[in-house]
Amino acid sequence: MFKRTSAAETQTEMISLDGWSLGDLRNDPSRELAEAVQVVLRQVARPRANLGGAGPPGRAD
Repeated sequence: MFKRTSAAETQTEMISLDGWSLGDLRNDPSRELAEAVQVVLRQVARPRANLGGAGPPGRAD
């Protein structure tokens, strides 16, 4: 149901929501969407701070 990006596009593990409305998302019971939401929530709970400092980034996920 969801499209992953091809090699010519930006690489991401997230599902494409292109063309979906908020209503579509609210009514979608798919496992892929639930997993994507969990990924985003984990990243929000533990944000990265890559602000162009001299050191390496704090996270590489």
